[in-house]
Amino acid sequence: MTNGSQAPAQQGFIQTAGPSAAHILHARQRFMQVNAGRIQRLREGLQPRQQQCFDLIPLLFHLNYDGLPGFSGNETPFKIANYQPDDALIKQLQGLSRQRIPTQHLVAKAQLSALYLMGSSGSIGHSTSSDLDIWLCYNSELSNVAIHALAEKAERISEWAADFNLEVHFFLMDAHKFIGDEQTSLTGENCGTTQKVLLLDEFYRTAQLLAGNIPAWWLIPAACEEKYTETLNAFYDEGLLRKDECTDFGGISSLPGGEFIGAGMWQIYKAIDSPYKSVLKLILLEIYARGYPEINSLAHTYKNTIYRMQLSLDDLDPYIMLYRRIEGYLKERGEHERLELIRRCFYYKVSLNLSRTHRSHNWRRQLMDYLVNEWGWDGAKLRHLDNFRSWSIEQVITERKGLVTELTRSYRFLTEFASEHGSDHLMSQRDLLVLSRKLHTAFDRRPGKIDFINIGLDTDLSHEKIHFQERESKQEPGVFLWAVYNKPIEDQPAPLKYSKSLLETMLWAHLNGLLSAHLHLPVYPSQEKVTEFEVRSTLASIRQYIPYPRPEISSQAYNHPAQLTKIVIFLNLGRDPLHYLSTKGLQKISARSDSLDFSAQRENLVVSLDMVLVNSWGETVVERFTDEDALPKALKSLINRLKKQNGLSSPAVETVCHNPTRPQAIAARVRQLFSDALEAVNSPHSSENTRFVFSVRDKYQVFQYFRRVTNYVAIESTEELIQFLGAEQESYSPVVFDPQHSDENKAIAELYRLHEANCISLCIEHLEDESVINIIDEHGSLVQFKQPQQSMATALSPIVRFLKVTEHRQRSNTEAEHMPERSIRCYQVNRHGKQVKLEKLKLGGLITEGRFISVQVNVDISETGEQDYYIVCNEKEFNSNLLGQEMFSALASYVLGLRASGTRYPIYITEIAMTEAIIESLPYGHDQTRHYIDLKLKIEKRINHGLTLD
Repeated sequence: MTNGSQAPAQQGFIQTAGPSAAHILHARQRFMQVNAGRIQRLREGLQPRQQQCFDLIPLLFHLNYDGLPGFSGNETPFKIANYQPDDALIKQLQGLSRQRIPTQHLVAKAQLSALYLMGSSGSIGHSTSSDLDIWLCYNSELSNVAIHALAEKAERISEWAADFNLEVHFFLMDAHKFIGDEQTSLTGENCGTTQKVLLLDEFYRTAQLLAGNIPAWWLIPAACEEKYTETLNAFYDEGLLRKDECTDFGGISSLPGGEFIGAGMWQIYKAIDSPYKSVLKLILLEIYARGYPEINSLAHTYKNTIYRMQLSLDDLDPYIMLYRRIEGYLKERGEHERLELIRRCFYYKVSLNLSRTHRSHNWRRQLMDYLVNEWGWDGAKLRHLDNFRSWSIEQVITERKGLVTELTRSYRFLTEFASEHGSDHLMSQRDLLVLSRKLHTAFDRRPGKIDFINIGLDTDLSHEKIHFQERESKQEPGVFLWAVYNKPIEDQPAPLKYSKSLLETMLWAHLNGLLSAHLHLPVYPSQEKVTEFEVRSTLASIRQYIPYPRPEISSQAYNHPAQLTKIVIFLNLGRDPLHYLSTKGLQKISARSDSLDFSAQRENLVVSLDMVLVNSWGETVVERFTDEDALPKALKSLINRLKKQNGLSSPAVETVCHNPTRPQAIAARVRQLFSDALEAVNSPHSSENTRFVFSVRDKYQVFQYFRRVTNYVAIESTEELIQFLGAEQESYSPVVFDPQHSDENKAIAELYRLHEANCISLCIEHLEDESVINIIDEHGSLVQFKQPQQSMATALSPIVRFLKVTEHRQRSNTEAEHMPERSIRCYQVNRHGKQVKLEKLKLGGLITEGRFISVQVNVDISETGEQDYYIVCNEKEFNSNLLGQEMFSALASYVLGLRASGTRYPIYITEIAMTEAIIESLPYGHDQTRHYIDLKLKIEKRINHGLTLD
């Protein structure tokens, strides 16, 4: 085996100066000799039954008879060009299928051109656990139906091979379409759309012909690669070669610069799961890019070596050639640390434990022994590498840092290359989006996100002795952090991980396999009063809701934006809300049992939340909220995250609480609150700008979606809440109250529950000497007012008439067809203890009942910005511009004179009209019923003041 990495000059025709039959003969013989040697090496690594399965694969595609493995119908394409199975193989298939094989296939036209193994098969990089990738090449004239049937047969043969413990993947190829850039995905990762020439480079230096035509590329000397098509046509024109004797995927005379960035990102994508193999390929890309535009590809080196009749299987091994090229490059640059990393990557890709003795010493072990001796690796080095499962966490982190550093370096180099050469990547927008999503998932670091220590090896970190300590931050005095250690604290070791949350540090240790064998966790708090019971119970809950190992994420998940799949909220970890009692062994019993408004002191028993969010990309994030506003802040954060999921259903919220005080009640209360809030503002059937109201202690929290974000407002009193709910709304905004809202607002909450769009809802409650009226208008705005105690008809008739007239007024201000019919619903409030019920009232003649004096008000804006009033009462006009402040008393006197009895009962406005100037000045540029009611109440108060009734 040689260790040279520099390639001699490109080789020309073999033994001739130009195209000749002798050249074709010698080139074919030499390639076939290497081909046979590599296939033999592959077979040596298979079990006898696997060898039998492997040998039969070409024959199964060559034939198409019912009863044979893979048969999918009589219309399935079959027969491989230039393939002659021997009698022994046919007899073997007959024995396996227990039926006689007809010979009609001998006269059928070949519809398949070739089967090629591609990749690591037959190389030192192919282990017993590796799969087989096979290109199944078919004729270009096949119909879509025939291609579909062939794909079905390939899938069935893969399933049949699995019974022999042989993992085989077939990729259907049309060479003609491949040359024309029409070939679709080759591997399920769409690499064919991003790296056609690089794929050809790998194919030509790794492919092994199983059956059918040889690749036309074998016959074109590397020195003629620039004139690939011209040279191949010369073979055809001179009758030296028939087109049906070879399969042509094209030449690789040049490499588009745009392929580097696309191929590089694919390798970084693959490195997330298999970093060692990807690092090797990334450095090869770097080598190619540094030589751009003159690129001496490994495929050309491979062909040149064969043309020179240097047919050593060791030297021509694709992975050995890859290593030698990288080794020479890094030695030349003096980058010895990178070379050492590359050697580890190569060793782990080969996956041979050389420190352990084996009875059989096959060619792979002999070749690897030669390499490690050349590298100067001793037994201790090999034992360390082979015992990776027992590595310490520090060793795993160090290895991961080295890999991530190399991947980051490669990414930066390739992006700089693309910028320098003005190369656009050749990836589709969909591929680029999927790539960026997975790279973001794997490498993005942000506060609260759990980073996973993945190096592509099955390391076992459960042996680590883990403990947690709370300590003051050196950078921020007064701020305390939780740190994870695997060494005694008295030794002052560096922490493995730290954060502001004990839950986050525990979750990080759990999801990285450090706690899988632990029943007891030493915890050393400084400020928080966490107990051993809390820690043990919290660990059990973490294992229950967020298990380790983490489930595998399908590549299909990255086709869509990340969606939350799990929400778990840990409450009050290390924070006892009633510590002043529990430390004395006391408990508080109260009829006011709401955990958010507990006891006569109205205490909030939720003082911290650690919200764990797991999404469909496999990301796990912890958001921590503390102090009095922890709960509304957490709810706001969750609602805004779920709003981005475009109405898709959200997972149920799980809550966990293990603090000493009322843990089950606290968990149940928060779980129900979050469930009710999400149902109100984020369910598929909820209005986009629904308002949700709940209380914490003596404050109300009102949530609403506005201008693409959900926010909340803390409100101090019931009066302020009513005023807030009365605010104008841009469109219909329903209000949902927390079912456990305080008793004083139950009538309003029930009225909102019954309210609907395009409806005016009114409820009246008679008190001792007055009535309270609540009105919810068509946009969901609330108006509450009081008036003297009267009969039901007397109290409701004026307002119901006014509401109906206002609807007609609004309808006249817009196009009638755009304004749906509006209903008016009236209710009477009945209280029975703490129960509140609304009894629906029949409108009957409320609109027309009783005699009334018409009072019409027109409102405009004066030049000074004040409101001008023009009032018409029984055809008599009253104008504020003429009468000023005396207008209201004048109107009151006039109405009093119209009453036969002269009785001083309230005057009610029957109609209000607002000018366009007034309407345009409103917050959203449109009127709603609450504006008319507000004006009505305001003007009525000033008029009735003239009657001394205010």
